[in-house]
Amino acid sequence: MSEVLVRFHECEQIADNLLKFAVIMAKHGDRWIFCRHKKRDTYEIPGGHREINENIDNTARRELWEETDALQFSIEPVCVYSVTRDEKTTYGKLYFVEISEFGSLPPESEMIAVCHFDTLPGKLTYPEIQPFLYSKVQMWLNLQSAKDEIWDVYDSRRNLVGRTHRRADPLPAGDYHLVVHVWLQNSGGEFLITKRVPNKGDPNMWECTGGSAVAGDDSITAAVREVKEETGLDAKPENGRCAFTLTGDNSICDIWLFRQDFDLRDVVLQENETIDAKYATVDEIRRMIKNGEFISFHYIEDLFYNTQELI
Repeated sequence: MSEVLVRFHECEQIADNLLKFAVIMAKHGDRWIFCRHKKRDTYEIPGGHREINENIDNTARRELWEETDALQFSIEPVCVYSVTRDEKTTYGKLYFVEISEFGSLPPESEMIAVCHFDTLPGKLTYPEIQPFLYSKVQMWLNLQSAKDEIWDVYDSRRNLVGRTHRRADPLPAGDYHLVVHVWLQNSGGEFLITKRVPNKGDPNMWECTGGSAVAGDDSITAAVREVKEETGLDAKPENGRCAFTLTGDNSICDIWLFRQDFDLRDVVLQENETIDAKYATVDEIRRMIKNGEFISFHYIEDLFYNTQELI
């Protein structure tokens, strides 16, 4: 099988006449919508080819209706994506939709079922493409939750460049923002974890506390603030240390470890952010990751290695 490369672009970066597909990541309530074709036993994201002289936004609406019979919905463009295979590149537009009302699939529909999932299903029609689209929409949803939040901008060496950036706007290449992930570990070696609300990216998934540093924050300030905002708990700076730092395409992420005992009865869940909190052991978190219940941070085994003396 030839290698497939998926890239993402701002909508205005790609000429409209190059857009051949519309793909729609849709939710109904807090669950994702996937379709099953009559000729396949796999699941796919609603979408399809653009017709001659058709506006690409109308392609998205038409394909959504044809494949799910969605009657009432809101639709927003996310980005343009490209798929390169065998040195040939095709472009499509990716959308996010919230569906409030369905009809019934007509007998002539090419789809046999409209299915609801809490997360990405395992048996996909296009496994080399669909997970990337799903992850992109998850990231986009996260950015929509606080659109006007202002970040300081850093260069790749973590130097402030003297500019700020609005959260919902795309970061230019070469610009970075500071992110913190905060792991709270008690004296028994358990981690305090929280569950995300259904209407954000990675809905109903468990995770550690974390978020972006706002303008004026240094890393420890951001870590303590995020803990307070998401759990209502007061993490003491002297109990925390930055275990390691990871640099991504546009982010500098500090992984913080706080060793401090908290009472779960003191947790105050943040409205529109978290819906539950609990303590979990390393083995429990590993099991939750395997079962698709916990966000699978790629660094997590490195973190667990850093905490071995308390496990």
